[in-house]
Amino acid sequence: MKKILIFSVFIIAMFVSFSGCKKTSEITCNLSASATQPPVEMNVVYKALQTGDGTISSLSYTTISGTVTVQNPSLPWTITVPVLTTTNVSISASGTTKNGSLTITYDGTSGGATIHGSDFCEQQTN
Repeated sequence: MKKILIFSVFIIAMFVSFSGCKKTSEITCNLSASATQPPVEMNVVYKALQTGDGTISSLSYTTISGTVTVQNPSLPWTITVPVLTTTNVSISASGTTKNGSLTITYDGTSGGATIHGSDFCEQQTN
């Protein structure tokens, strides 16, 4: 009887210890900083950043000539491009993270006018 009791306590302890293990899966991040037209011609700085294990598989941004797509950019990533008042300034990205974050931004300033857009995705595991 004593052996059965000890074995039962052991099985319960094992169940409790394994059920406490949290297995978090990777999440997909679809980021988009909404389009805006600058009030004046300016240079726009596009950026993509990550923390932890965040990775971006595809990133797109707008220029005077149209949309440019970069596959698997090395992070942190940044580029500065000139834009016109007719340019729909935007940046978007797709990526994944299991324990980290992804951020995309654009910023532009000229003659007292500023534009800004950003998006963020995060998952933290302990």
